[in-house]
This record gives sequence, C-alpha cells and structure tokens, in this order.
Amino acid sequence: MKILMIDKYYFIKGGAERYYFELKHILELMGHTVIPFSMQHPANFETAYDAFFVDNVEYNHASTLKKVTTLPGATARMFYSLQARKRLEKLLAQEKPDLAHLHMIDHQLSPSILHALKQYGLPVIQTVHQYKLVCPNYKLYNPRTGEICQKCLGGNLLHPIRERCHKDSLLASTLIALESTFHRLIGIYEKNIDLFHVPSHFMGAKLVEGGVGRGKIRHLFYTIRLDRFQPKYEAGDYLLYFGRLSHEKGILTLLKAARQYPEAPLYVVGDGPQSEELRAFVEKNQLSQVRFLGLKSGDELAQAVRNSRAVLVPSEWYDNSPLVIYESFAYGKPVIGARMGGISELIDHGETGLLFEAGNVEELATQMQRLWTQPDTAETYGKAARAKAEREFEPRVHYEKMFGWYQELLGAVGVGV
Repeated sequence: MKILMIDKYYFIKGGAERYYFELKHILELMGHTVIPFSMQHPANFETAYDAFFVDNVEYNHASTLKKVTTLPGATARMFYSLQARKRLEKLLAQEKPDLAHLHMIDHQLSPSILHALKQYGLPVIQTVHQYKLVCPNYKLYNPRTGEICQKCLGGNLLHPIRERCHKDSLLASTLIALESTFHRLIGIYEKNIDLFHVPSHFMGAKLVEGGVGRGKIRHLFYTIRLDRFQPKYEAGDYLLYFGRLSHEKGILTLLKAARQYPEAPLYVVGDGPQSEELRAFVEKNQLSQVRFLGLKSGDELAQAVRNSRAVLVPSEWYDNSPLVIYESFAYGKPVIGARMGGISELIDHGETGLLFEAGNVEELATQMQRLWTQPDTAETYGKAARAKAEREFEPRVHYEKMFGWYQELLGAVGVGV
C-alpha cells in the first residue's frame, strides 16, 4: 500500500513528529511505501520528495522586520495555502497513493490540502495531537493567565481576541481566532477527514464537546519502539522531571512539593521559558536537593531516566498523551502524574505509578514520599509499567489496529488494498 504521510515538519520537532516517524518506520517495515509531504526546512531529514514540499515560513522566531514584510503572505497561507494545494496535487498525480494520513498541518501547510486529497478521492485519517480543531491556540489553556480555558468549546472560536491567549499578543490571537473561525464556517475538516485518531479518550471527548468528529473518532495509544529501550527496574537514587520548562508543565508545583518533602533528590532535565524563574525559586528556598541538569538527549537522557527511581509529570494543562510517560514505562520506571488530560489513561494508579490532583502540592509531596520511602514498590510499579508498554504500545500491536482502519477506509471508497 502507498500511504501519503503529511506533517508540517519533516524532522523531529516535537511529539507529533516523533510519532510520525515511529509510524512511518513500522509501516515500511511491514512492506508499505510511505510518501512524505511537508515544509522545506534546514533540519529536515533527506527525502526524494522534498522538491514537492512547500516553501519554509517561520511564525515564531522571525525578526520584527521580516514579520512585517511577510505578514500578508504568511497570513493568507494560514487561512488557505494555494501553494500547498498545488504542490500536493503534483505529488498525488505522480505517486498515486492509496490513502492519506495527516498529523500537524495547520499554519505552515493549512487545510487547503484537504481539498486536493478529496479531489483525488483519497480516504483521509488524521492523528489529532493537539486541540487546534476546537481551540485556536492548541491547548485549551491560556498561558497569559496560567489557567485552563474551554471557552471556545461552545462553538465561538473568537474568544482568543479578548483573551490574548496566543503569544500574549492581540494581533497573533486575532489571526488564529479568525483562521479557526473561517475553517469552521466552511467545514473543511469535518467534510474532508474520514477518521480522527486520538491517542487519549480525553482528547476525543473534547473534540466532540467542541463540535468536531462525532462518529468519526477512534482511540489508539501512540507507539514506541521498545527494542530501543533497555529497562532498569532497580530503584534509583533520585526522582526525575524531564521535558520543557514552561508554566503549563506544573514544575513550580513540583518544586513546592520538593520544598515540603526535601528528603528525595530531584533532578530536572530540560530547558524553556520558565527556567530562570524555577532556578530562582530553588535558590530562594535553598532546595539543595534539586539539581538542574539542562538539556539532555541520546544516551545521556537515557541514563538519566534509567537511573531514576520515578519520573514526574505534574502537568497543569490537558496533556493529550505525553510521550514522556511512554518512554519512562519503556525504561521500566513508574510515573507520578497529574490527573489531567490523557495522563490518567496511561498511569494505572497503584500499579504503574501514582496519580495526584493537578496543582495539589500536598498530594504530590505525599506521592513523592511514598515512592521514595518504598523502593520495592517503585520496582514493582516499574515492572508493571514495562509490561503495559509491551501490551499497549508495542509497534506490531499498534500496526495491526492502524492497518485495520486503513483497510476499512479503503473499503469504504472501493479501493483495493
């Protein structure tokens, strides 16, 4: 089978792309051809199809002058990219894929590509990684106020104009509000996507609540190549947070819990916009047991996780299905996680880890103490976590379910497999 795989980045920028390449790997391993469509970017992996990719555009880090001079074209591209549609049409005409699997397409590609896919009669599935379809700023969270925000779930997608929930900017917030409203009015997602794959039931429920995907939503956890993760069940000598250092991740709550329970060493791996604030809190409160290790990757990160006692995921936004938990389980490590979004669907409380109420410093401190003072329990949970990963996240298990959906979609449009 020829599968067209679409994401706006063709390198591992975040969790969406990590899943993209995990799925691409298993599909190719099973004998299928995966054809990419994306945006040109200096960090892209090599591919024979990059000539079809759309021109690069940068919305986040461009200079003020570049933003001003390119604003009209970049804005139009967010709403409807003729370039993306035309280049995809050329790729479709040349390769004639059987099915399209979408990931992140907004802004850099735009849903204009959906019209090209339907013009060629392709069944379309989209893996929904974030809340963009029902929340213009992706998160159901307002970074400006540091609070969950579900106002757009009522159907009015113009709330960002008042809330300034995107980049704390009236202009940026207005643009995403108008863009999402336009796409909702013309029904471009609903009319042209046949199936929405959600990695958490929570995500599926929020889509339906926001008026998207009813009857088209299927749940399946992400997949992870377990053969790349050598588990280590022995209880390590520190607790670990690894990931982005930003407000919605709940790291300040974690540090407050560490202040209440200072007996357990806490290592923090990562970087981000909240880094200075967090370091200042540690210094002010003399939390000598907390160490910031900076960014880690590859073997350094692997060893940091394998040598820990437990991993902490204290998110205070609706995390969809954090890959941090998948990786921790793969390494045989239990996770202490907040009851937020899809986190509680991954962690079985009292079996593969522990849960606590998001933002509750006292409860988090209690759970940290529980695993720190009971190393045997941590090891038992870690073994159960690895077993769950093998049962639920293993690539072949994932492939069988996903390929079944592909066959179902192809049968619905009368295309042979």
